[in-house]
Amino acid sequence: MSRSSKFSYVTAANRDPAFRWTTAPVFMAFALGAFGAATAAAQSSPLGSSTATSSTAVSVGQILQQAANAAATLNYTGTITYQHRGAAETSRIVHMYENGVEMERITSLDGAPFEVIRVNEELTCYIPDARLMRIEPRTGRQGFPSLLPRQMTTLAHHFTVKKLEIERVAGQDAQVWLFEPTDEFRFWHKLWTELKTGLWLRGRVLDERGTVIEEITFSDIQIGGKIAREQVKSTLVNSIANWRVDRTLPTSGLKTDTGWLAKALPAGFVKVRESFMRALPGRAEPVSQLVYSDGLTSVSVYAAPLPNGETAAVGASVQGGHQVFSRQSNDQLITAFGEARPATVRAIANGLVRK
Repeated sequence: MSRSSKFSYVTAANRDPAFRWTTAPVFMAFALGAFGAATAAAQSSPLGSSTATSSTAVSVGQILQQAANAAATLNYTGTITYQHRGAAETSRIVHMYENGVEMERITSLDGAPFEVIRVNEELTCYIPDARLMRIEPRTGRQGFPSLLPRQMTTLAHHFTVKKLEIERVAGQDAQVWLFEPTDEFRFWHKLWTELKTGLWLRGRVLDERGTVIEEITFSDIQIGGKIAREQVKSTLVNSIANWRVDRTLPTSGLKTDTGWLAKALPAGFVKVRESFMRALPGRAEPVSQLVYSDGLTSVSVYAAPLPNGETAAVGASVQGGHQVFSRQSNDQLITAFGEARPATVRAIANGLVRK
């Protein structure tokens, strides 16, 4: 099997915005273990900061809970910039909390028009170019500046935290925190939280060399003050006469049974999606896809049928910013694909078995 055909289904899936969103490692993950002792790479910070001090007196849970509470209960408006491997996207967020109800509007400021309206745990996504209104439950795909429960659990259980310096972000004083992984399966994370409220103002994901993989930050923000309900309503809803409505029910992505499961997953990773993709060109059978996530990083793993007698190239490789690991299991090519550390992708690929 040629390299181009080997990854044809991966490339096709990566063109799908929903796929790209669920396979990003993200705090933006506006999305969703420990197999032993920490590796040497995990024991030393890739930043090598001499100013870092171990925050043994600081509860990781308290840091994260304060950030989560601030994001949920404060009124704020601001501009968010998301940078990822040389590309940048900008959006505007308006967040309102009133009588126990959380309301939020996120509007893209560049590229194709796009808007997300959130009321508590329900999202309505407006995509004018596709004339599509997508209604779905909130998952790990949308978060910043929120911290979702699985994100908080992963950071608390699989990282050690260091308290760094105070810096300015969007005109606000912010405390910098470095989260170092305690295993080989996760990236390093830096969080900037506003001093008075604890609101998360900037997040950065780094690899073992200290290279920034992605960053999401407020470039301007106003915290507090009155926000009218009109400010959290869609600005695009009247731009299309007849929207196509796509409603996704909660947990519907887990109902498909492909006949595969992953055993011995890295601790903290769970299945968040299972489905069949279209068959590869010239093939009759569809490709099985399962997505596993710890709330910060997601990995997709595929089982693609091979024609009788055909063998496939196997092993580790890199496709763009994604790690890829393939192996052959009888007449199936198993390929794990994600913007994750190599050990994570390898472990998930090796763990996929028939039920």
